[in-house]
Amino acid sequence: MGASAVLVTALLAATQAAPQDCLRALVPAEAGSVPRADAFERVACPDGKLDNPYRYDAALGIARLARPLAQGEIVRASPEFDTAMVRPGDTLELVSAAGAVRIERDVEALQAARPGQRLFVRAGDGEVLSVRYEDVAP
Repeated sequence: MGASAVLVTALLAATQAAPQDCLRALVPAEAGSVPRADAFERVACPDGKLDNPYRYDAALGIARLARPLAQGEIVRASPEFDTAMVRPGDTLELVSAAGAVRIERDVEALQAARPGQRLFVRAGDGEVLSVRYEDVAP
């Protein structure tokens, strides 16, 4: 693809809530998964000490769950919670532009990324592309 490729996401909605220190899991989550904002709700932290359920994945530059979470479990907020970020499996819109020509198509993220980072995506025809992620507010 000779055109400049820019990845934008208008399909991911950011959670807008009052800041709290803790999160309640709305669904169970597996160990090793990347926490998703839509799988949690912000809550006040309970009294007492909460363990850290996250581990930093240096290869991806993000936090992953170090252990499974049960539905309803309350944990501290992850470092990336509510930041613009794509995760493996997210559907994104790939925009390619060359002069006055603009092509848009849906792709699937194959890895996690924050704005400005590069990641691999897979198009509907199976082609894998390396693109730069840019978050564009809906």
